[in-house]
Amino acid sequence: LAGLAFNGPSVKAWLLRMQGADEEDRRAEFFADELKQRGPLPAHIPAAVAGLSKEDAETLQCLMDGLEKLRQDLTSESDKMGSELAGLKQREGELREKEQALEAESARQKKKEEALHDYPRPPWLTELEGTMNVGVVGNSGVGKSLLINRLRGIYPGQLGWAPVGVRETTTKVSMYAFPNERRVRLWDFPGAGTKLFPRETYIAKMGLRYLDRVIIVTAGRYTETEIDLMKELRAFNVPHLMVRTKIDIDLWNNRIDNGLTERTTLGLILKDLQDNSKVARPFLVSLRDTSLHDFPELLRNVFPCLHQPALGGGWDDAWALPVVQSQTISAIQGRWTDGHCVYTVQNLEVHVARNGNSDTVSLGVDGGKVWWRARWWISEEQAAKARATSELRWAPVTLTGLVAGKPLIWRWCD
Repeated sequence: LAGLAFNGPSVKAWLLRMQGADEEDRRAEFFADELKQRGPLPAHIPAAVAGLSKEDAETLQCLMDGLEKLRQDLTSESDKMGSELAGLKQREGELREKEQALEAESARQKKKEEALHDYPRPPWLTELEGTMNVGVVGNSGVGKSLLINRLRGIYPGQLGWAPVGVRETTTKVSMYAFPNERRVRLWDFPGAGTKLFPRETYIAKMGLRYLDRVIIVTAGRYTETEIDLMKELRAFNVPHLMVRTKIDIDLWNNRIDNGLTERTTLGLILKDLQDNSKVARPFLVSLRDTSLHDFPELLRNVFPCLHQPALGGGWDDAWALPVVQSQTISAIQGRWTDGHCVYTVQNLEVHVARNGNSDTVSLGVDGGKVWWRARWWISEEQAAKARATSELRWAPVTLTGLVAGKPLIWRWCD
């Protein structure tokens, strides 16, 4: 790193400058329109789960007051009417109708109370009305947090970045909103089927019926617990999407170990999920490169208002569909470290941070290789291997009259 001044902007400021701010503003506009069209609550939330309202109490009280008045009138008039039996029978009929209406209303409100007991609104889900809520469910290590960051277009160092790690970083429900539209929120849920979060009560206790959509994430086959969760969401008419992450690792492994093409591997994974997990439409994604595979379609399904045709011809799609780079460049996007510096790769630019100071370096592309400071290089094969091993090895170039230097080793941070 000799020659770098380390007087550049922070990674947050650098990423904002690289990406621009207009996209966030336009997304906020489209989210606001979708919330307005949807109404205060998701359509699939049944009235029985929405909770008893002030209007419910007033309706019940009105029926009770009307019934009591009719009873009093009937008692008073029965003494006067004497032989006017026909009129008396008519009023008795009216009384029975009132009693039946009161009984029906009481039963309806009892059903609401039972539903609220079985599916209580979770305490963490504040401001339900007028917000859009998407849940992300899955076990440790499948990439939930990184998926949440990618869906929001958030990069390391930016405001709202969800912590990412191979260990279980989610022991409670955590909320991550879009920076410029706080009413649109993604929720990171702990995995189901554990001692803390048993499968039998997961939907009820976690409040999944209150969400606009639920994303169930896996990095391999879906477990029995996740399949049961899918079936229960379907029974309650809660929109849900099944996502299979880390496709890039499978593609690399099958190419190296079995000589299979990308198309063949994707077909095998898709068939396995459809046949063995009974998932009709799984989304196969790589969170290292969101321009590939099913991620763009997943984004459109999670947030329909961001669907490209609906945005108009002037929309800049750099956020939803990133600039297509070579396979080598695409494979190394994100954050890396060599133990001393943190390298954030964004397209062909690299932000280098060390001890609170930073600078930027441009990558070179020549001869089918990507170059770091014209002294170290990686090929497409090395970049693909880095996806599987989370270790990027830059090979040194031998200069005339000089002994080859040592390789540079970067390790994946996210």
